[in-house]
Amino acid sequence: MAAEEMHWPVPMKAIGAQNLLTMPGGVAKAGYLHKKGGTQLQLLKWPLRFVIIHKRCVYYFKSSTSASPQGAFSLSGYNRVMRAAEETTSNNVFPFKIIHISKKHRTWFFSASSEEERKSWMALLRREIGHFHEKKDLPLDTSDSSSDTDSFYGAVERPVDISLSPYPTDNEDYEHDDEDDSYLEPDS
Repeated sequence: MAAEEMHWPVPMKAIGAQNLLTMPGGVAKAGYLHKKGGTQLQLLKWPLRFVIIHKRCVYYFKSSTSASPQGAFSLSGYNRVMRAAEETTSNNVFPFKIIHISKKHRTWFFSASSEEERKSWMALLRREIGHFHEKKDLPLDTSDSSSDTDSFYGAVERPVDISLSPYPTDNEDYEHDDEDDSYLEPDS
C-alpha cells in the first residue's frame, strides 16, 4: 500500500469564530492578540484581533463573535517563530513574528499582553509547524521556573527543518482591510 501524501490544510474563508471554535479536530489555541496591519496604510496600526489556530491554519477575527475572519493563513512554509524586539513599543511590549522559509512570503507580526502569553503562543506555533514535519518531540513546556528566558527562546526561535511541496500552490492566504475607518469621519 502506497504511503498517503500529506498536504497542508487550507484556511476556510467563510466561517465564524464560534463555529470554528466548535469544529471537529479541535482548536490548538485561541485568544486575543494585537496584529500588525498588513497594508501600507495600516503598518503602524496594531488592532486587537481574536486569533484561532485550527488544523495548522491561523485565523484572525475582529472579535470572538465575528461571522467571518478578517484574514487567515496556513502555516505551510513557515519555519520560524521569534520575538520581534524591533517592533517593541510602549503599546506592543511583547511582540513576536512568524517567518516563512521564502522571503517572497509575508512575515506575520503579533503582540501578546504578557511574557507568559507570548511564550505560550510562540511554543504552540512552533509545535504546530514542527508537528506537520514529523518533529513530534518539540515540547510545549512554557514553564520558566529557572527564569532563563534565553534558553527558552533559543529553542523556540531555532528554524524548523521543513521542505516545501514541489507542486505549485495558489496563495491560499487572504486578508480583508483591517479597519473600517468610517467611524473617524465627521457626522454629516
